[in-house]
Amino acid sequence: MDSWRIGDHLSATYAADDDCRDLMVGFVRRGVAAGHRVVVLLDTYSFELARALTAAVPDAAIGQFTALRFGAGFGGPGADGTPFGVADLVAGLTALYEQALAAGYDALCVAGEMVWAQRAGFTAADLLAYEAQVNRSVGVGRAAALCAYDRRRFGADLLTRIGVLHPGPLLRFTLGGWGAHLRLSGELDASNAGALPAILSLVAGADSVVLLDASDLAFVDAAGAATIVRFAASRPARPTVVRCAGSVRQVLRLVGADSVPSLVLRDQNSGV
Repeated sequence: MDSWRIGDHLSATYAADDDCRDLMVGFVRRGVAAGHRVVVLLDTYSFELARALTAAVPDAAIGQFTALRFGAGFGGPGADGTPFGVADLVAGLTALYEQALAAGYDALCVAGEMVWAQRAGFTAADLLAYEAQVNRSVGVGRAAALCAYDRRRFGADLLTRIGVLHPGPLLRFTLGGWGAHLRLSGELDASNAGALPAILSLVAGADSVVLLDASDLAFVDAAGAATIVRFAASRPARPTVVRCAGSVRQVLRLVGADSVPSLVLRDQNSGV
């Protein structure tokens, strides 16, 4: 877990506790070494993992690294017995992010040992909703996320559906700029194309022109290009401007870009 950077939303699976520890240690060490605030969310009974992670970063500044266990630092039913849900988790992550920036850190790195989600009673739909929301959180802010899933505890079909909601490390995206501005970089292929609808949904409701800046997208396959074309077609009253290289523009045209009036293709070096 040495190739990630801020802006990544990563997924990893493991089938042995040692593998989980190694994944987490690599992520935590890299985040601390870069000077970021690092938080790990662990299962209730992950005492040994919490100790191993703390020992792995002895040089972390006070307050820079925190290991939280479900029900003993984060999560758990409310005072009135209300179950801990996706909205509660997202609110908690938002608070951690704001606290990190307020404390002077340039970014927040969060890793989750996702067994805790079963302890919280999350359904498959809850997990998918959570992962889609993390895409928004990572894309909007200065953050990175790693979700580690135990193959012994989560079914293969669910893990496949969860995996495609994680665009990193090949595909990266950021939100910002004027109006609704979504920037894509890296490669869009079969390994991550399933994450694209969730990413595009971040700007789908914009009451303005959407600029999809794919200038730094080195490759797009037909499935990814078709998703972009369908997105533009779903907003017929408002233009979607795609700024991209000639190779990406060619694939978009092959899957029907020219038949969608609201889709405007621009050269990667052009203005809006």
